[in-house]
Amino acid sequence: MISILKNIDTNNREVSEYLDRKSVIKELNISESTFTRFCNNENFPKIKVNRKVIVKRDDMNNWLENYKTLTT
Repeated sequence: MISILKNIDTNNREVSEYLDRKSVIKELNISESTFTRFCNNENFPKIKVNRKVIVKRDDMNNWLENYKTLTT
């Protein structure tokens, strides 16, 4: 049997600088409605390209640190 997965190096994956909506939801473990609320009301650092929302990873991490201090 031929295995395709044998040739894939999982240790050398690059982390993208930009995340789409689904990636942010998965990474933060939040619902779609929470993501939408953040984008609309919480000054979430988003980039809108037509109807697509993209988030820069560094900006999101900085926002999370600020959000954490505001809510505690």
